[in-house]
Amino acid sequence: LGNTVPAPVDPRINLNNQSWSLPVVMDANTASLRLKQRLSADWRFTAHAATQRLATDDRLAYPFGCTDANGIDYYADRYCPDGTFDLWEWRSENEHRRSDALNLGVDGRVALGATRHTLAAGVLFTRYASRFQDQIFDFAGTGNVDGTAVTGVSGGALDPSTNRDERSTELYLRDTIRFGEAWSAWLGLRHTRLHRESIRTDPADPRATDYRQSVTTPWLAVGYEFAPRHLAYASWGQGIETEVAPNRPRYTNAGQALPALKSRQFEAGVKAAHDSFDWQLAWFDIVRPQTSSGLGCGSAAGSCTLAFDGDARHRGVEAAAQWHAGAWMLGGSAMWLDAERRGSSNPAIDGQRPPNVPERTLKLQAGYRVAALPGLRLLADVVHEGDRTLLPDGSLRIPAWTRLDLGLVHQHRADGTALTWRAGVENATDKRAWRESPYQFEHIYLYPMAPRTWRVSLQADF
Repeated sequence: LGNTVPAPVDPRINLNNQSWSLPVVMDANTASLRLKQRLSADWRFTAHAATQRLATDDRLAYPFGCTDANGIDYYADRYCPDGTFDLWEWRSENEHRRSDALNLGVDGRVALGATRHTLAAGVLFTRYASRFQDQIFDFAGTGNVDGTAVTGVSGGALDPSTNRDERSTELYLRDTIRFGEAWSAWLGLRHTRLHRESIRTDPADPRATDYRQSVTTPWLAVGYEFAPRHLAYASWGQGIETEVAPNRPRYTNAGQALPALKSRQFEAGVKAAHDSFDWQLAWFDIVRPQTSSGLGCGSAAGSCTLAFDGDARHRGVEAAAQWHAGAWMLGGSAMWLDAERRGSSNPAIDGQRPPNVPERTLKLQAGYRVAALPGLRLLADVVHEGDRTLLPDGSLRIPAWTRLDLGLVHQHRADGTALTWRAGVENATDKRAWRESPYQFEHIYLYPMAPRTWRVSLQADF
């Protein structure tokens, strides 16, 4: 609210609660078919096809910035200090999305000298198409964070949308190699050919784009079993990162896809398993390209251009352990993360922790088997996450939070059927907190922690 982070609110408040609000409607049909054919004792062929059809009517009463009561100050990425905001009507009906994929591959085993190989090679074809109508994104009135303000429906002004077609062909090769009994290696190579097109639904201003790109991404890892059930490993790999500019008039490249860039990840660690105690320790280093809409980005038409702007580096250590003794089970994990923005065109961002990234995360788990009631287990989980920044320059933050979850599981058999009863309560203390703070489309979002929630389920295995 203005330049202040408000206290956590009642998570049951629904800012979409207007008399003119319409439900979001989603229909989906998905199908897949897999065929496996043995070629020899050690080799087989696999063909796997999948398809999905989505139809959506997307509607929302949408808070988006605000104009202060003085009529002068405009808050583009947050709400006003008094808790009011501009309420917009969003309506994008008759959306259609189609995804198709076909994977053709062979896999098998072969021995070359003293090494044993498990090989896989193939090609993956994917197709994606999205078709939209013109959308409504129009001012409806002034709302408030209490969810009590009532506004009229918007004037229904239409904005063009953007249709997209994406096609890719991926050639892949994987090899798992065993050197004796202690050493293993995993190698992978993927060559991806992308073809991406977009065109607006406005025939007078189509802004059509069409580009092709090829990217090769390798991956490799090595493991050494230095003692029975004790493994040391290291891995390195690259991935593909893609972004699409928001389909808003303020973007010069609205709805257009950006050229794909590479991310990379390195990890090294140790895993160990004992009869009653398991543990693992890992160090990781991840670099991902980041996007920005430019220093002059505002609410005016054509004031923003989405482009890649440096990267974010995430380095950290993660440890986990689990112990069993008699009726008790204790476990936990901890992560320490050093995240940093690098190479941005905005000097205020360089060196800052990216928004919505906690420096530490702790999880503790406990379980107890009740001897007097065979099959009954009592469970408790404690989750703690550190503070998070809200803005790329790190100027605002939400505090750390801790949540307690409780539950029980009872397993027994009835007439030959295995029954599993589960009951539990999440956020048992009904704590209020800002759970996370994603920064998207140059806007700050605060997500409240869900209230105390009870869950009961029954699973029957015949």
